[in-house]
Parts: sequence; structure tokens; C-alpha cells
Amino acid sequence: MRAVPDAASYAALLDGYARVPDPRAVQKLLDEMPHRGVAPSSLARTYLVKALLRSRDVDGAMDLVDNHLWPSMERGNGEDQELKNAAFANLVQCLCNEGFFHIVFRIAEEMPQQRCGVADDFAYAQMIDSLCRSGQHHGASRIVYIMGKRGMYPSTVSYNCIVHGLCTSQKPGGRLRAHQLVMEGVRFGYRPREMTYKVLVDELCRENEVAKAKDVLELMLQPQCGHDKVADPDDETRTRIYNMFLGALRVVDNPGEQLDVLVSMLQEGCKPDVITMNTVIHGFCKVGRAQEARKIVDDMLNGKFCAPDVVTFTTLVSGYLGVGEFAEALHVLCTLMPKHQCLPNVVTYNCALKGLLSCGLVNRSMQVFEEMKSSNIVPDSVTHTVMIKGLCDAGELEKAKTFWDNVIWPSGMHDDYVYSAIFTGLCKLGKLEQACDFLYELVDCGVAPSVVCYNILVDAACKQGLKKLAYQLVKEMRRNGLSPDAVTWRIIDRLHLCSNEEQDEELQMSAIDMDPTSADDTVDTLISNGDEKHTLSSPSKTSKIGREVHENSSEGKVEEVDYSSCASEDPPNLIEPGKKEACLVTNSTSGTSMDNSGMTREGLTKPDKQPLKREPLSRVARKVFGLL
Repeated sequence: MRAVPDAASYAALLDGYARVPDPRAVQKLLDEMPHRGVAPSSLARTYLVKALLRSRDVDGAMDLVDNHLWPSMERGNGEDQELKNAAFANLVQCLCNEGFFHIVFRIAEEMPQQRCGVADDFAYAQMIDSLCRSGQHHGASRIVYIMGKRGMYPSTVSYNCIVHGLCTSQKPGGRLRAHQLVMEGVRFGYRPREMTYKVLVDELCRENEVAKAKDVLELMLQPQCGHDKVADPDDETRTRIYNMFLGALRVVDNPGEQLDVLVSMLQEGCKPDVITMNTVIHGFCKVGRAQEARKIVDDMLNGKFCAPDVVTFTTLVSGYLGVGEFAEALHVLCTLMPKHQCLPNVVTYNCALKGLLSCGLVNRSMQVFEEMKSSNIVPDSVTHTVMIKGLCDAGELEKAKTFWDNVIWPSGMHDDYVYSAIFTGLCKLGKLEQACDFLYELVDCGVAPSVVCYNILVDAACKQGLKKLAYQLVKEMRRNGLSPDAVTWRIIDRLHLCSNEEQDEELQMSAIDMDPTSADDTVDTLISNGDEKHTLSSPSKTSKIGREVHENSSEGKVEEVDYSSCASEDPPNLIEPGKKEACLVTNSTSGTSMDNSGMTREGLTKPDKQPLKREPLSRVARKVFGLL
């Protein structure tokens, strides 16, 4: 015997038709339900509203809501309250999903006169939830304002959702509105959750609203206003709240503000921990005041505060090297840390190596690296990246090669950051040929460099005007399973634009210097040259080798050109980079043609002597006569 569909079955089918949308099918199902012994509920009718809204029949949808849905929900008709709540929630969510926020606000304004069979607090909470899910946090705060006019307040969960959403919103004024809501929420006992508080003070300090951020800090420290607890925050919680605020002050670049907060902590009897002290020390080091940071470290060593840890010393080493005081930095690394039984880790050594190489102390950095290995500290990819970049910046290319061969490659600790540092260093030193050779060696060894590595080489080739090499690198990128990204095409497009500008300048100069009496001869020459068309035979299964003859005044050469590997390449014309064209590059000055697919490593660095891009004959002639 076939089972009779129930309300849940009809609800699933109604929702499917509403998503299509197909209002007629939804109406047909609603008419069919009574004949099947299932009375259409308020929730079922909301699916018809949804179908009408999705089909943009707003008038029909709202007529159904005002004249049928609201009255049926108010009468009840024996429906459970949970079913009415579900119907209202489905309606509001559908309105928000379809972007009809003004209707939601209208319903919120009419709630006292039109209760719709649901409790006001539930209705407002559902509106806030749906608006926040749609990213309309400013609109959700408007619902809070409507509630406030009627002496109602949202739940702390809903309120915190609005505040957090405003903090992370990209719309202007969101942070200030969030601060306003936090301050207004005091009257009904609201205090932000710690995560929301952290995001809010971070954003306020980023907008240089330090005074408002301090207001939020004071609110969080007030007694008997906790969001989760009625009692005062304990010492650990208070220290954590202070630390979040100190971390937010980093963007202000004013360590005096952080020092004031530290003094305030001590006055309030809140004991700072090592995170507090490290944050303050970092603030001084960030602005180049390493000596003042050292005084704080000395106070920690003397017992006035908690004992320093490896992060404390690492921050101090980085601060000294940031202002060029490498002797003090080495003293902290080699003397002070061992004296206080605080062993440096790989991050400490990475900071020291980066700072020493930035100061040009190549030999001393190599000594520190050896000390690092003797201390059984395993270098990571950051260490190798720092070393390669520093050696290349110092012009020590041979040392960089030796470091790669003897240290990096045998360790197996290398990634795209290391490769990028090598490619960047070689290109800065004018060693594009060696950079290309290194790329081929990596690929031959089974390493797959990222598109960033290719972009470095393409950019270097474009800066040197090596158009053929640039397109060859793009071809190699595709051959290795990578697709050019937006950066790749911007680099190529810059080369393309530069070529057009140079071409226009040369044509303008030729038009200025030309004798007007020779105009007819020039046009005849252009016409005769235009007859020499260079064509590409389309590849086929039977013949993949095309023959192309180029005639030159001094010699004529015939070469076999393989077109089969060029069919999938991007065209030099970057206006439509998605089209596939042949990649044959013709050298009209020597009368030869070269297929990039057969280019060897030795051929990657040959001087680029490509001809100017040919323009239509009519355009060239008009430029010659000065019509353009």
C-alpha cells in the first residue's frame, strides 16, 4: 500500500518549487493538500510567499502576507506556537535573502499593531539574526533602535552579534557605531565577549580612536557588568583584557601609550605577565627605542617584574639590529641569554641573521649560522630564505651558490620562499640567464616552483626587453601545469604597452624627418613589403612540420618550424589573453624564424632583436602623411 504524504513531505516539495521559483506549482500543491487530508499550515503558505518574492512579484507576495498569512497566524486555527514561529522565521529569512530589507523594517515598525501570532521578543530576535546573516549589521542596529523606543532590549547574544559584525564590517562607520552600541548597552548590563572586545579595540586603534578604545577597556574592567559572570573579573581575566588592549596599541606606534597602560595596571593592582612586558618591549623596539626597551628587560632581570622568556630576548635582539646596534644584539644573543639560562630558538637566530645581513655583516652572519648548527638548532626555510636574500643583496653570489649547494639542497628544507629569494637575487644582479638555468634545474629535479617564481623571471625579462624570453617562460609555466595569474598578465601587458609607445615614437620621428617629395615612393615600398605575408599552417595529425621561407636582400634561409607545441599558447595580444594562437616569433632583420619550443638554456639569454609590431598598412600610411 502506498504511503500517504504528510506535512513534512509537502513542505520539502513546496520549498523545492519555491526555490525554482514556480508560484503556480506551489499554489497547486497548496490546493491539493486538503484533498490529501493535510491542512496547509502557516509555514506552508510562506513557501508561496517565497516563490513570489523570488519571481519578483513583490505586490502579490505582500498581498498574500497581509490578507492571508497574518490573519491565519493571529487566529491560530489550532496550530502549535512552534509552527507559527517557524513560519515567521522563514518569512523574515526569505525577505532578507532576496534583499527586501525595507519590508523587514516595515514589519518591525508595525509589530505592536500586528503581532502575527508570535511574541515580540522572538520576532525582533529573528529579524536581528536574519539581518546579521545577510551582512546588514547596520540594519540590525536599527531594529535595536526600534525596540528601544518601545522599552524593549535585545538579548545579549543578539546584541553581541551586531557589535561583532559592525567591528568586522567593511562599511564606513561600522567601528564607531559598534562603540556607540557598546556604550549604550551598559543600561541593560551588556558587556562584549572577549573576542568581540579584542576586535573592537583593534579596529578603533587602527582608526586612531584611542580614547574610545580606552572607554571600552574601562567598561570591560568595571565590576558586576560581566557578560558571562556576575562577579568581578578575576586577576587572570583582567590581565588578559589589558594585554588585548596593549596589543591593539601596536598600530599607534606610540609606546608611551603602552607604558601608561602598564602604569595603570600596577596602580589598579593588576599584575602584568610576560605577555604584557613583551608587548611593551616590542612597542619600544618597533619605533627604534631599543635602549628604553633594554631598561625594561633589566627591570625584569632584577625581579621588578616577571622573568623574561625567549620572546623577550628575541624582541630585544631584533630591536637592536633594527637600529644598527649589532654589537649590543650579539651581546644579548651570545652572553645575556646563556647567562640567564634562556636558550635561543630558531626564531631568535632568524632575527639575528636577518639583522646582521641587513647591516652588511656577511662573515659575522655566517659565524652565527654555524653557531646555530652547533647548538643543535635546525634551520628552517625562513633561515634559508634570510641567508639567500642577504647574500644576494650583499652581492655575494658565489657564497649564495655555495650555501645552496652545501646547505639548503642537502637539507631538503626549501620551499617557494627560498626559490623566490634566489630568483630575485639573481635577477637583481643581472644574472637572468643563470636564473633561468636554475629554474630548469629545479624542474628537472622534480621541484614545481609556484607562479610567483615564474613571475619574477617574467618581470626581469620584460624589464630587459626580452619579449621572446618572457613568452617562453609563460609557455614553460603552462607546460608545468601552472596557469598565469593576474600579476603575470599585468607584467606582460606593461611590456606590450611599452613596445607600442616606442613604436609610435619611431613612426612619428620617421614622419617628421621624411621628405614630402618621397611620399609616393614610401607608399610603394610599404605596399611591396606588405605583400610578404607570414602565415602559419594549422597543425594536423598528418603533418606537424611547416616550412616557411623568408627572403632577405643579402641571403635567403629556409627553416623547418615546429608548430605543434605552440597551439596552446597565449597570444602576445593581451587584450584577449584567453585566445589560443601560434607562438612563432619572427626575426625580420636576419630573415630567420625561431620556434620558442625548441629554445635551449643557452638560447634564453641571447639579445632580443625582435622587429616592431606591424600595424595595418592604412594606419602606417596615414602616420607617414601626418594624418594621425
